[in-house]
Amino acid sequence: MGKRLAAYRAAAERQSPLTESGLEVFERFAELYPKAYQEGALSTKTLELVALAISVIRDCEDCITYHMIRLHELGVLRAEILQLFALTLVVGGCTVIPTLRRSALFLDELDEDEGSI
Repeated sequence: MGKRLAAYRAAAERQSPLTESGLEVFERFAELYPKAYQEGALSTKTLELVALAISVIRDCEDCITYHMIRLHELGVLRAEILQLFALTLVVGGCTVIPTLRRSALFLDELDEDEGSI
């Protein structure tokens, strides 16, 4: 397992200090978040692809990691993710290239992890 995937899984096992705060807004967000990805007019796959594109443009590595794992679990093809990366390059410009490069390397890490199961 690669470093990024191992770090993400380790962090996911820990309780978030935000939800431990007892503040209702963090609890409500935790309830709302999965509802945004429910099947509706758009498929869960499409919603995850949109979320990945937004995450790349915003350069949120944790978000990218999460959505790439979800897309991998949903069986999205490498070619679909790479086409999405091409679109985000056009929309985001050359400043997203480092993010795309790291994300493509993480795609390799996910593929390698799948082979080790």
